[in-house]
Amino acid sequence: MQGTPILLLSLAYLLPLVLVALLLTAEHRRPRRVITLVLAVLPLFYIGHYLLLMNMRGLPSDAPVPAHFQLLAFRVSEPESRTGRAGEILLWLRDQAAPQPRVHRLAYDKQLHEALVEAGRRQAEGRAQMGTRLGDQRSERAGSPSERPGSITFEDDRKPQLPAKDTDGRDTRH
Repeated sequence: MQGTPILLLSLAYLLPLVLVALLLTAEHRRPRRVITLVLAVLPLFYIGHYLLLMNMRGLPSDAPVPAHFQLLAFRVSEPESRTGRAGEILLWLRDQAAPQPRVHRLAYDKQLHEALVEAGRRQAEGRAQMGTRLGDQRSERAGSPSERPGSITFEDDRKPQLPAKDTDGRDTRH
């Protein structure tokens, strides 16, 4: 699945160039309708290109978070009533099925914020945090992140962790 957006992005570049080259190198004159149609369709390819770029790795995804994931980090921006800015929560996660981490954007939710603060405290103690998405989280509101936060839980990873080391590189277990 990782190569699919790159392939589609390549096609978004290639197809308009082929259409323009075909129009420019044709032996006979093309009807005005064909040229108008090609020029009208080209912006659709560029819109598709933009949407594909937004789904590339490194940019926050509005897609639903995976059902099970490892929480790597988070950033919470609370809503600001005086500016009217809606808050958001960015989650850096690693899906159990994918090797690369992904950033997911969620609408701000106080319950999720509190759960993340608690999960962050446990992470600081050296306990890896696993997250579970509960139920369907698609939002009915257009233009909002496609997550309905608050239905994600965090718990300690059951896999053994390496012991913490002091600054000398020695094991701190006694």
